[in-house]
Parts: sequence; C-alpha cells; structure tokens
Amino acid sequence: MADVGVVMPVYTQKPEFLRQALQSVLHQSFTNFRLVVVIDGAPDMEPLVSSIIVEDPRVTVISYAQNRGIAHALNTGFDLLFSEPSIQYLSWVSSDNVYEPRFLEILRGALVRGPQELGIVFSSFQSIDNEGKFLHNEHQLATQRNYQSQPKERLLDYSLIGVSFMYKTQIAKLVGAYGMEPVEDYDYWLRLAEHCEIRFIPVELVNYRVDSTFSVSAQLHSVENHRRWRYAYHLTRHQARFRRGIPAMITVLYPVVNACADEITRIENLYEQTYSNYECRVLDLSTTRQPSALLETIPHPATAFAWLPGAVESHAICSAIEQLSTPFTIVLGPKVFIGALDIEYMLEALITTGGDTISNYYTDDHSLIGFRHRHVPSTKSHYYNELFRSADLYDLLKTSFT
Repeated sequence: MADVGVVMPVYTQKPEFLRQALQSVLHQSFTNFRLVVVIDGAPDMEPLVSSIIVEDPRVTVISYAQNRGIAHALNTGFDLLFSEPSIQYLSWVSSDNVYEPRFLEILRGALVRGPQELGIVFSSFQSIDNEGKFLHNEHQLATQRNYQSQPKERLLDYSLIGVSFMYKTQIAKLVGAYGMEPVEDYDYWLRLAEHCEIRFIPVELVNYRVDSTFSVSAQLHSVENHRRWRYAYHLTRHQARFRRGIPAMITVLYPVVNACADEITRIENLYEQTYSNYECRVLDLSTTRQPSALLETIPHPATAFAWLPGAVESHAICSAIEQLSTPFTIVLGPKVFIGALDIEYMLEALITTGGDTISNYYTDDHSLIGFRHRHVPSTKSHYYNELFRSADLYDLLKTSFT
C-alpha cells in the first residue's frame, strides 16, 4: 500500500505549466504514492487534468465550483489522505513547478532512515523563469544552500524550508489545518517544528517557477497585496514566539508630530527589516492624532499607538521606556535603514560586546558599525536609528537631551 501522500492544489494555470508539473509528479522514481489533485474553482482545468492523469489509479481528483483559497484546497486533500492509515509521509506540490524524478524518493528516504524525532525534511531548489531557463548559477545555489542549512531556531526568523519538502503524517495530525494565507506554508512549518526536528538536504529537487503568470508570488507585487503578505508574515512569527514563551528583544519607538509620505516610508522601511522580534510604539505627539490615523492604515501585528499631545519628544521617549520590558530600544529617526539586515546585525554586535558599550549604530556611509560607550563623550548629536540598551538610553536622555 502507498505510504506517501501528495496534494496538488490547482487554480487558474497555464496549461503547459500544469502539464509539466503533473507529469513530473506522475513520473517519479518512487511510484508507491497517492496524489490528490484539488481543483479549486477552476472547472476549465478539469479536462486538462483528466487528459494528463489518464485514469492513473494513484490519483484522486476533487473539484470545487467556487475558489476557496489554497489553505482550503490543501486541507481538503490532506483530510482525504489522513483517512488512509497507510499514508505515513506527506508533501504538497504546486501546479507550475517541475519536480525532479527522485524528489519523492530522496525526501522519503531521509525520513525513513532518520531518527524518530525527525519530522520534516526539505531540500534546495533551482529557480526557473516562464520559459524554463535556470536563474541561479552554482555560486548562487551554494549561497541558497547555506541559507537553508541554518539551525532550526532560525526558522522563527526566516522561511528556510522553501518549496521542496516532506513531513510525517503523525506530526501533521498534531498541528491542525493549514491557514494564515498567504503565508500558509511558513505558518505550518513553524507549528510542525514545535513537535519535531527538521533536516536540510543540500540537493536541488525542484525547479521553482519564479513569479509565473498565475502564481501567488506574482500577485504580491501590488502595494496592497504586499502589505497583506507582510502583515501575515510578521503575525505568524509573532504568534509562534507567543506560543513558545519568547519575549520581544527590542522596542522600536517612533515619535511623530505630523505624518506624510516620508513617515509612511520610514515605518514601512522598519517593517521590511529581516529582524522581527520587536514591538513598535508610535508616539503620536500631535494635538490632532493625525499621525496615528495615517500610520494605522499600514498594518503590523506588533505596533501600538500612544497619543501624547504636545509632549516633548525626549520626555515622551523616557515615559515610554519606563513602561517597556525589552532589554533594547531603537528610536526611529528621519533617515531610513539602508540594509534589510541592519537591525539584525546591530543586535548581534551589541549582544556580543560587553563592558561599557551602551549602543551601536551604522556610520553615515554605512560601512561600519560604531559604538557609544558609557562615560565616554560621543560625537553623535542624536540618538536616532541607534540600538541602545534600554536603561542606558533612558539615562542618556535624562542627562543630555532634556
């Protein structure tokens, strides 16, 4: 009996992409699998699917007249596979990617031979364009493998698992259904990883079609959809840390008197940082709450607003520090962070620097991280975009900026 179950959700798709994807799954070197194709509100895809599978007994097709989203399609397929006691390993595939012949064989083998606590295995992948052309050379693939091979703990910061994966049915039954679109896969990996170990396999087993015509990733290029994706991406990490009892490390304070396009740019720049274990507090110093009204339109799960009409900025920051519990604080200023990794690198540098170091910051040319030391005069005339130990920022503000 088959012990591997695979789900393929299908919505509107280019026929040739769907044909390549389905055929690459049906022609796997490991043949003892079940495939559930869930056609999600795309009845015009049904004849094409039928012509490709040609009554293959391993394949079941489920079709919905109305589109209900990828999470619902995945849950439909996996519910069917859960009802089959022989299915021990699970994966799902996209209708526009191409899967190497040993995709199932290698991933299944790693789970079969691995220790009992191993629950998820995943591999590297090659990116291709709409014409099937490889987009990464060997150096780029090596960089990607290095990124994906980070320790399990980094899954809280990055979606390491990618598009080539398999996991144990017994673990999947513990975590519940897919949800949290459009980051349903990342949210699921975080929940699975709370019950098992993960392992990376440094070989490319999938040709991942980047931004193909009808892909979810292609739809995220609009500002509105990107903000929706970013909110869900932050929220799923925020929820995972809450489940695991991991407190925020940094409070980001953003004092604002009047908000316009520049202030939107600054807060979006913060939200685009790779580092996410922070709480953000917008200190609205206006008399009209205009900054709050504008910046609240850009959603973020860990941002709150405090209205302090007419308050002096340094006083408002000190008052906020008195109420926070994070060991580190940043005050956003008029300039944006140049690199997406700026906060992450600053935190790593400050944590590893002891003694009298109270803060660090990027130099104006972004070439170095500079440090501020206790009881040593600093040439810096401001405290913006500088990562402080919270108590030291409070002391600095009390002595030098009030």
